[in-house]
Amino acid sequence: MPLWLEHPKYVPVRDRLIEYLRSNKYRFRRLAPVLFLCGGAGSARRDTLRDYLRKYASGVNLFYAESVWNQIAAQGNRNALEMESDLAALADLVIIIVESPGTFTELGAFSLSEPLRKKLVAIVDSKYKSPTEPSFISTGPLQWINSDSSFGPTVFASFSHILEAVDEIETRIARIPKPRSVRISDLASSQKHLLFFLCDLISVIHPATVDAIKYYLTRIAPSLLTAPIDIPTLVGLAVAMGLLQEARLPSPSCPGPFFYPSDIEAVRRPFHHTRHLDLESLRAAHVAVMLNIPQARELMAELRRLS
Repeated sequence: MPLWLEHPKYVPVRDRLIEYLRSNKYRFRRLAPVLFLCGGAGSARRDTLRDYLRKYASGVNLFYAESVWNQIAAQGNRNALEMESDLAALADLVIIIVESPGTFTELGAFSLSEPLRKKLVAIVDSKYKSPTEPSFISTGPLQWINSDSSFGPTVFASFSHILEAVDEIETRIARIPKPRSVRISDLASSQKHLLFFLCDLISVIHPATVDAIKYYLTRIAPSLLTAPIDIPTLVGLAVAMGLLQEARLPSPSCPGPFFYPSDIEAVRRPFHHTRHLDLESLRAAHVAVMLNIPQARELMAELRRLS
């Protein structure tokens, strides 16, 4: 934990921020839907579909699922079921191109998770579409997904022309409920909104360690102390989704990692809001104090050199 968290000069701005952000109701602005795209490692098909969707599916946040999955796995304290639950909590839609042994396995695992199954759509090579020769995949995982998913049925397409699938995929994306502002009374009840709130917090207090983030969050929302939510995992997910950046220093006394917003303007456009929310002023107050604490000042200078 940063030494300045308990520094006499820092304590007043720390406690003021905690009190300022503590609320019995949080309102979040309309958040763009989150789509995760799965496929074989180095898949040209997946890259082609990603490029198309990023260009033409406006208003959607699209990520490669393994970037998020790897961040969850890197924490080392989540089992497969918990990891699938994390993915389901964040995603509005998960698209999986079933094109390799690894993705066949992934499809089977995802289909066993009820929350994730409801958000899945599979893209399968049209050569496997045979009503007369049913396979394990068509009678097992695909059947379960088609039965339960809000985005079924399976999309069959020629894998030599993957963009033949885009019309079907666009109709599935259109089924995602339209974004709207949301009120949350308990941050521990929504992992997705907690992740975005965490990003707002870091836009004020950065550079921040995981321990510092935990300190703030558990005092702003004490219900997190008993909730089955892993804060380091959420931080890693925010990095994988491009919302945060991570930096490590060579100094053994303060190696980090330290987290900060990917968008330098993040503090001006928070994900959650109230009528009088002013994170910019809070950030200015934090910087003013940190510049008067030697360790914090040196760390900020070092991170600027690295960026």
